[in-house]
Amino acid sequence: MKTILSYGLGIESSSLLVYWCENRSRLDFDLTEDLIAVTAMTGDEHIDTKVQVERAILPRLREHDIRYVQVARAGHFESAGIIVLDDTREPRTVYLDGAYKLSDELRAAGTLPQYAGEHRCALKFKSWTIQQWIEQELAGEPYRHAIGYNAEERKRIEKSERAFAQREPVRVAFGFNADETDRINKARTYDTPFRYGWYPVAEELGWNRDDCQRYLKEITGEAFLRSACVYCPFNRLGEDGVARLKRHPEQVAEALLLEYQSLCLNPRGTLYRNRTLLSIIVANQHTETLRCFGARLERAEYALFRVRRIYSAPGRADRAVERLDTGGRGEMISRFEQISPSLDVRVEHDIRYGYVRERQAARYPAHEEFFVVGLAVVESKTRYGFEWFEAKWRETLGETGQERLFD
Repeated sequence: MKTILSYGLGIESSSLLVYWCENRSRLDFDLTEDLIAVTAMTGDEHIDTKVQVERAILPRLREHDIRYVQVARAGHFESAGIIVLDDTREPRTVYLDGAYKLSDELRAAGTLPQYAGEHRCALKFKSWTIQQWIEQELAGEPYRHAIGYNAEERKRIEKSERAFAQREPVRVAFGFNADETDRINKARTYDTPFRYGWYPVAEELGWNRDDCQRYLKEITGEAFLRSACVYCPFNRLGEDGVARLKRHPEQVAEALLLEYQSLCLNPRGTLYRNRTLLSIIVANQHTETLRCFGARLERAEYALFRVRRIYSAPGRADRAVERLDTGGRGEMISRFEQISPSLDVRVEHDIRYGYVRERQAARYPAHEEFFVVGLAVVESKTRYGFEWFEAKWRETLGETGQERLFD
């Protein structure tokens, strides 16, 4: 029976790989014949993760002749498929940059990962990508690996079961630790007769994160750090986390650009709940990061945007972004000043927003409309097309909401 390790480059899955290599004779499967470690690259992982894995993990994979596959999403749409970055039993490089990056998607949308709800970025850039590779590698017909399906996707799960029925059963190993029982219980809902999740760190070794870190340090000499994108809002930034950011000024400067554009299009669009990444960098005097960030702002092209939202419920909104003009920063600020006398200008995050209308709290539908100067990385867009949005805007606001300051 094949065992697929979803190797996320982090503490738990790294400790599991090292444990297997150190205790090969105790395993109920063969590392060379049965195990495939698969990593899906988001493109924005901390560089020090690459250094640690190349130094401590890849030599062990080579020593034990373990097959290691690195894959990445190829584009925004699922139809673009995936790219296999490397597939070898002699791995020497972690292809951290991937192909189509999560940051590419966030930049084009002018948004950030949401710190509330599901980790949708992980589902799209990790789970889906690995599912696609398993489909191509282990099935004789198209199917979806069930790990990423929710309870409402029964037809897709049934399709996956039928596909797995054409081959030997597949065991998928995850590096959840003993403190992550909620994640394990949720993951179990995706098991099928032909695929089941296996959680050896938690259920066989009984290790929590501290145990995993201690084991890695003892065996490899490396003090492993948490695997995460540089701008991950789920990463709790303690003293160590802030110090880690300081070591990667170029990467963090790119994260600051993502946050800046998100804030331009949404004053509430901070990276962390109730605070910005920029405020953390400033408070801790990361001068090199601020220099890199400032240089990027100076080089950037800017645009004047009109932003509208229709809120239908708490946390639910349809957005329309119109890029009205592009040019240098000074030029776009002048364009904003031309129309600002007719707007209610507010300053937040050192960004000037010119409101036509502000959202009324606790009222639905609610409307928001403002003009702002931001980075010219976002095209004019709305989810269902402007014709649909304009119709809904008129319907929910009335004809008085259709005035435009200029075309």
